[in-house]
Amino acid sequence: MIQGHGDDGYLYDRPVVADFSSNVWRGGLQPGLQQHLATKLPGIAHYPDAGAARLQGMLETQAGLGAEMVMVTNGATEAIYLVAQAFAGATTTIVAPAFAEYADAGKLHRHQLQYLLWDKLTADTRFSSDLVFLCNPNNPTGHALEESALKQLIQGNKHTVFVIDEAYIHFTRQATSLLSHLHHYPNVLVLRSLTKNVCIPGLRLGYVAGRKSLLDRVRAGRMPWAVNSLALEAGYYILEHPADFIIPLDELLADTYRLWENIRQLPEFKVYPTHTHFLLFETLTGTAARLKAWLLEQEGILIRDASNFYGLEQGHCRVACRHPADNDLLTSALYKWTLH
Repeated sequence: MIQGHGDDGYLYDRPVVADFSSNVWRGGLQPGLQQHLATKLPGIAHYPDAGAARLQGMLETQAGLGAEMVMVTNGATEAIYLVAQAFAGATTTIVAPAFAEYADAGKLHRHQLQYLLWDKLTADTRFSSDLVFLCNPNNPTGHALEESALKQLIQGNKHTVFVIDEAYIHFTRQATSLLSHLHHYPNVLVLRSLTKNVCIPGLRLGYVAGRKSLLDRVRAGRMPWAVNSLALEAGYYILEHPADFIIPLDELLADTYRLWENIRQLPEFKVYPTHTHFLLFETLTGTAARLKAWLLEQEGILIRDASNFYGLEQGHCRVACRHPADNDLLTSALYKWTLH
C-alpha cells in the first residue's frame, strides 16, 4: 500500500502545525544522533556493509541471541515482505485490524489470507493456518497481549509460525518482548523497528529475529546492500548509547490517558481503550476522511484516517500522543468540529 499510511503531510499544500498521524516518538531526533550522522555523511561515497553483519552481531549480543539469529532489514516492512516471500503460497491468518502491509505482502506472494478479529483472540485460540501475523501491541488499536497469554497461544499452536511484530513494544507496559525467549520457540519470528522509538523513520531500519533454522528460510530471499550506510551508523549509535534513548513511559502514558479522557468527554466521538501511546477513536458525525481534511484545512492538524484498516469503519481515526500543548490543540479542534 503506497498511499494511505500516516505521516502523509507531504501530500498537502497546507503546513502541518501538529502531526498526530504517525506513531513515532514525540521527542524528535536526538541531538547526539543527529551530530553523529552528520559526521558520517562522507561515508555515502562507499558501499555499506552488504549484509549488515556488524549491526547484526551487536543486536544478537544485546538480546542474548546466538549467531545468525538476527537479520537486519530496510525497516520492519522489508522483513514483512521477506517473510511473506519465504512462505509463498501459505495459508495465513492476520489478527485484525492490522498494519496493511501484512495483507499486501501476502497477496503479492499468493498467500491464502484469512482474518481473526483481535477481540476474538484468546490464549486458547487454535489456528489451522501455516502463518499468523500478530502485532503486539497492535496497530491501530493499541491493544496488547500479556506475556503469559502470548506464550500459551504459541505453545498451543506448535505447527503454526507466528510473526510477532513488536514495532511498538517500547511504548507499553502491558506486553513483554519475546526477543530474549526465542531459544524456546522454534515457531516464532519477531519483527522489530529501530526507528519509531528514536524518531528516525526516514532512515528505514529494522530487523527480524528467530531460530537460525527458521530465519535462514527468510534470509534466502534478501538482497545485498539493503540497508544504507547512514541507517547502519544510526543503528551503531543507538546500541552504543542506550541511555540516550530511554522513553519516559510513565509520563507518555499519563499524557495519552489525559488525551483519551478529553476526547471521550466529547459525545460525538467514541474512544477505544489503549495500552500504548496511540489511540483509536470514531467520529459519529461524518467520516474520518472528512474529519482529517477539515482538521488540516482549519487547524493545521494531521491525523490518521484509519478507515482503510481491515475491520474498521468509515469513521475510525487514529492519533498518537504528542506534547500536552499539542494534545490540547487537538481536543479544542475536535470540539470545533462538533459545532461546524
